[in-house]
Amino acid sequence: MEQVNLKEAFDKYNNSLNSGCVEDIEKAKYKLLWESSNFFELVVNYIALDKCGVKYDFGKTIITKGTKLYRIRSYETDTDFSNPNQWKAPPHKPQNRANIEGQEALYLGSTERICLLETHIKKGKTYVLGIYEVTENIVVGGYLSDDLKNILHNWAGIVLNAFLIAPSRSLRNEELFSYLDSYYGSLTLDDLTNMNELKENGGLQLPMKFGVLNQSDQYYNMTNELCNILSKDTPDGIRYSSCYLPLETVGIECSDFNVVLYSEGISKIKFIDYKIKTNIINFNYTDFLKILVQC
Repeated sequence: MEQVNLKEAFDKYNNSLNSGCVEDIEKAKYKLLWESSNFFELVVNYIALDKCGVKYDFGKTIITKGTKLYRIRSYETDTDFSNPNQWKAPPHKPQNRANIEGQEALYLGSTERICLLETHIKKGKTYVLGIYEVTENIVVGGYLSDDLKNILHNWAGIVLNAFLIAPSRSLRNEELFSYLDSYYGSLTLDDLTNMNELKENGGLQLPMKFGVLNQSDQYYNMTNELCNILSKDTPDGIRYSSCYLPLETVGIECSDFNVVLYSEGISKIKFIDYKIKTNIINFNYTDFLKILVQC
């Protein structure tokens, strides 16, 4: 990546605004975003530039009326899972990847398979599958749109998507990080500078590298910032890939994805059914990632 000169890039962007040429404005705007010495700095630039009023459009996705969405909970004998109140957004509203503490948010999956990965349900364990139906089209944001005329847009989307979906350090991911830390070793920001990683394989390993690099408990504060930016245009919610099956990225959509719905999006779904099931799949949540990082 080239030497950073943020002031010069900002001046060029302001000059392009005076020109009134849309093509020049877009070109200068993305060059400004890419005034960074590594991929992490691009994420910081994106957040800072939004606060300065510089906006970037990474597209929207429509989840159509009639679509089924899913959620898995651990089975508890003293819980009445037929009660729709059991399937509302968590009442205590803790901070998570896409919501700040106190913000209503309901995390769902497009398939039962993705929910099993997210919840780490082991083989032989009993769980409850909640089924929801979309009652009105839901518009969600994300970093998935591609622009054939603007490669800097596409590369930026790959980096921002990778950061948003990166695995977080926690007790539930202890097994995953034991493997990732052993595989990647000690990463620094200098390990996030190779543009060929975006050009040749679409940044496939970037989510894991961001996860390994993140050693603090502040990661969700930054993903909350990304989601806040996206939700300004899509208050219904946000679509993003599972960090355990990170196949969705710019220009690539997968049938297995996560979605977080905020209050407006929650009002457009209804709980319709539940099933008590036992996991018969002998596939650990880390298995696919172990294959991926060795590709």
